[in-house]
Amino acid sequence: MAPTRSRPVLQGPHQGFVNEFIHREQQNRISKGPKSLTATQHAALRKQLQEVRFLKPAWADETKINVARILRKWKIFCRDVVNGPWKAVLEQADRAAAMDFLLHMCETYRIKSWGTSWEYYRQYKQLYASVNGRHIDTNDNKEILKWHDATLVPLFKLRPPNVDGKPVVNSDGVFALLVFNIAYDDGIFASERQRINLLGIYQALAYTGARPGELVDNETPKPSDGSWEDLFASKCSTSSNEDNNHAPHEFQLLDNILARETTDRGRPKALCYEDIRLMVVRHPETGQDMFSMAVKFIHHKGMDNNPKPTIFWFTMTRRLIFNFINVIVCLALCDDAFDAPSLTTVRRVFQIKNVGPVKCTALRWKKEWLKRPVFRVGDEVVRYHKLRDDLKRQSLDMGNEEPITPKAFRRGNANVMNRKAPDAVRDQALRHDPKWATFNSAYINENIEFDTQNAFLDEPTEDALINLFTHVGMTRDPRARRKMVPKQVWESLPPDPEIEALKQRREILKDGRYRYKGQENEEEIRVLSGSIRTKQAQRVSNVEEQYRQYFFYNRPTWDIERQVAGEEELEELEEAWQPEIDLQIPERAELAEAFLFQPEVPTFEDMLESCIHAVDVMFRLCQKRETPRRTRIHKRAQVQPNTTDTTPLDRHIFPLLMLKTQCPRCIGDGRLSYQERTFTYSRPAVMNDHFERAHVTEIRDLEHDKLIFCEHPTCVEEGVKLDDLDHFRNHVQTVHGVWLRPRTSMG
Repeated sequence: MAPTRSRPVLQGPHQGFVNEFIHREQQNRISKGPKSLTATQHAALRKQLQEVRFLKPAWADETKINVARILRKWKIFCRDVVNGPWKAVLEQADRAAAMDFLLHMCETYRIKSWGTSWEYYRQYKQLYASVNGRHIDTNDNKEILKWHDATLVPLFKLRPPNVDGKPVVNSDGVFALLVFNIAYDDGIFASERQRINLLGIYQALAYTGARPGELVDNETPKPSDGSWEDLFASKCSTSSNEDNNHAPHEFQLLDNILARETTDRGRPKALCYEDIRLMVVRHPETGQDMFSMAVKFIHHKGMDNNPKPTIFWFTMTRRLIFNFINVIVCLALCDDAFDAPSLTTVRRVFQIKNVGPVKCTALRWKKEWLKRPVFRVGDEVVRYHKLRDDLKRQSLDMGNEEPITPKAFRRGNANVMNRKAPDAVRDQALRHDPKWATFNSAYINENIEFDTQNAFLDEPTEDALINLFTHVGMTRDPRARRKMVPKQVWESLPPDPEIEALKQRREILKDGRYRYKGQENEEEIRVLSGSIRTKQAQRVSNVEEQYRQYFFYNRPTWDIERQVAGEEELEELEEAWQPEIDLQIPERAELAEAFLFQPEVPTFEDMLESCIHAVDVMFRLCQKRETPRRTRIHKRAQVQPNTTDTTPLDRHIFPLLMLKTQCPRCIGDGRLSYQERTFTYSRPAVMNDHFERAHVTEIRDLEHDKLIFCEHPTCVEEGVKLDDLDHFRNHVQTVHGVWLRPRTSMG
């Protein structure tokens, strides 16, 4: 046998190509398609297809979830009204059953718009067809429509859709929201990265008009009550005599073919790193190397059956607070997502230039990061409901009369493009089909964005004023807050009779339970307590909402009266409401100052330095965590360090022997400010309450793997490792002088 020559080991960057080529060759050798059927199997398949009377449509996953949810409502209807099995009732359902189901829906659920009620009926028609294998008769559809419009709409006072107006956000509103998010928001996040996430999401929504589901995860979970399995376990309906014809197992091919699920995407429906191309491009006119970015949106509405991927381009802006590229660079550095090993600092990233004849240098991502979402909380992608709630809270706290919804950004962007871009470009950016005229029916601003008066009079048009009138920011009042009901109002409100009656009933049951030592009323007491909490929360929400309407309606009258009272009082009022930046995290205060007091940048190099400084502060802010603001911070007798310094704090400024009212866990949390780490509680008992509430669960999780470490800076340097929670308590007491409650005294 001839001797085999050993293959030389390839060194250098080409080794990666060799490994990828070998891997792809191995994958191509594996058959990916289904095995071909024999002639006998084809004959059996044709026989089965003849018996099939209805193939279920290729619905998107969201549509299937909606149909499964309407099935859950149908089961409640059959249980409470018809008193029969849901499938048998649906198979025998006629026009009267559909009308009665619509009436039950309006009675049971909080439906306010006739668009919502009719959408439920459309889902009911899909449910009917999915189960019965046939569609509802056309004449019955017309009669049900008349029943809905002529009876249910006036009976339940259902309003038309969008009758309350369509809020539209312009650039001034976006600027106010971004500033409030960084400089004035007193909301607490688990990590300050969430605040940077919001900064980038607000920018992307405003610049592109994208739906939130294209940036964050908006996938609806499947129902957990079995409705999904009841409907979509099989993808076809056969004739009634199918039970009498049992073909051999080897010929049951149709169900196997139809049951093949689509290949998993391997990524969430959100903006991932593979959707972003960050590059340094040589400007064709100035010759300067500038950062640019392309973002591809693919998870738009209807993408499963009608994909319309759209790419938006971003360039650097002179206003730092509007620069979306800065946010992406910051998040990529936090994730260590750059493929180049040397890109670990902000300055190194922004110092990249094009070399030689190359006009574009792309900054590649690591392959393991391609399918990971950009906007995350820890390891989890940001969910839509979290974005919606944060946006509502911030928009109300910044003084808006009505909360800003994510669709307000989309409407604002669409109306700007409608004025400045052709209709084809506008429809492409919004992923609209031009033949449906979706923009003119649902997105166009209901306020006429044109000075018709001065145009008719042939006078100069007041475009700036008209632009102010037609957007939601006009009525914003910084004095308003989300929770702005005065204490005097709460004290003056009479108790709710329904809540008081429930409380009296609960007290009677408790008294009987204690007197007779019985347990038969435990369940009713629990239900009553839940009802009381629900009604109390609902009343608080109603009071806050109605007082907000009362405030914005009467605020102009109050201001007019103050003006009439005297100019001095008016000036004092204006000075009293000047916002001040009062932040406990130094990096956040520094970023707010960089955004709000940005100096003029006459040259490109100055703009680049401003970006480097802003992204560097943003990067350090992402490593921090903010805690609820203390009413007071106990000052230590020693000289405190300068907390605005960006250098790490020296461990020697944290004495090994702590005060008895200091938390032994918070003192080592580098994400907190110095004042928070050394905070002293009023009593040791209060500190113990905080420790048990904030840290005990975490330490118990680490106890199983014996990974408990003392986080005091001195002990961290020495690597002090502890066995369990009791060992941690003993160490804290003997070394740091802080007594913690033993395990047995905890509830």
